[in-house]
Amino acid sequence: MIVDALARTPSFLRETIRSAHELGGYRERDVARARVREKQPRSVRALRTQWHGVGTAGCAATHSVHEACDFGCTACYLGREANRTVPASFATVAGQLDAIRAALGPAGNVQITSGEVTLLPREDLARIVRYAKGIGLDPMVMSHGQTFLRDPSYLEFLVRAGLEKVGLHVDVTQRGRPGHSRPQRERELHEVRDRLAQAVRRVRRRTGRPLAAAHTVTVTEANQGDIGEVVRWTLRNSDVFRMLSFQPTAEVGRTRERETGGATVWNSVTREVGRPLSPHTFTMGHPACNRLCLAFVVRFGERVEVLEVAREGAPVDARFLDRLGAGAFRHFYLDGATRAEAVGRVLGVLARSPEYAFSFPLYALYRLVGEVAWLPQFLRAAARGDASVRPFVFVVHDFMSARELETDEGRERLAACVFRVPVEGRMVSMCKLNGSGLRDALYGDLVPAEQLRR
Repeated sequence: MIVDALARTPSFLRETIRSAHELGGYRERDVARARVREKQPRSVRALRTQWHGVGTAGCAATHSVHEACDFGCTACYLGREANRTVPASFATVAGQLDAIRAALGPAGNVQITSGEVTLLPREDLARIVRYAKGIGLDPMVMSHGQTFLRDPSYLEFLVRAGLEKVGLHVDVTQRGRPGHSRPQRERELHEVRDRLAQAVRRVRRRTGRPLAAAHTVTVTEANQGDIGEVVRWTLRNSDVFRMLSFQPTAEVGRTRERETGGATVWNSVTREVGRPLSPHTFTMGHPACNRLCLAFVVRFGERVEVLEVAREGAPVDARFLDRLGAGAFRHFYLDGATRAEAVGRVLGVLARSPEYAFSFPLYALYRLVGEVAWLPQFLRAAARGDASVRPFVFVVHDFMSARELETDEGRERLAACVFRVPVEGRMVSMCKLNGSGLRDALYGDLVPAEQLRR
């Protein structure tokens, strides 16, 4: 199909050649990554698998877009004045996005969030998405998803405006979801998850455009035992969800839950998967902040297996990752790319690091052959057309509570932070925004004066 397109479409060929030559603005991305590395604590920068400042300049989020929500969750980072605020002006949000673009470079990942942003009129949110895309960012709208179930046209409208990623948050801490106002177990919410997965599939069919989803889940003492249940459901729906992000509670905002630990959550994930997963395929910032495993979900018939990209403690796997980081792969990304751009970037990487043409397939074959327990079944299912292999990411984000910020480790984590928001010309750690009182201080610009007086 790509060869036919190259032959028929001169514009496709021109775009492919341009992308192969430029690699999607990698020089500007190099500058952004270099700024990150300069500010990192030495101990964090020295980690062998460190990818922050090497392959990425991190990610970012908006704030104050709509500091309100129609749910009353027991774990919430919003402040006391949240539901009394007015939405930020478009000019304010655009200014934040400009700052994020300057900090992250081309295709910087930005979460459009802060409150439930889908409570905005869909035209207003679509305008923000279009602006983010227009300046070269890769936006993801974060939502509890209820708006998309209430008004199926809302998500389609955003996708037609250019949205390619959506984060859907569903868990038992949420209060106010129709039909599930006070859920006790995660399995009770699978009906909601099923409807959201179908909504994504429906929008894909109707628009013919790509839309990938991430599933985010807050973890508390109440649902810690249900992590395996959520993992199983998400893997069964890996055609829709390419990421599963668990977020243990931190004592910030309006949270009324006790804290849970990221290590405990990660162990629950690996128990469900049935094999030890490397928590740092790539290390993103401080190792205490994020646990991340890049993997593939392999499905054949009714069976689902997880194949991580690189196993912890495996020398061959470690050498493969080292070669990736040392070569042109550190410039490679597909976020927001057209088909021509994607082809061009692949060709550009291979032109700069031709050894990838051999090392990639050889490593893939090495890993597959190692899965002798299920490989024959997979090959038979593939021959019947009843098999799939899809990329997937497991993440556990350990946000800090207020009391941790001023510890020695807390200050080191803030300096190495991967996830930042723009505040008054500075990129500030999300943990500092939530845990230091800074978010509440920003409400002064969002709460009508007469309400503040009352």
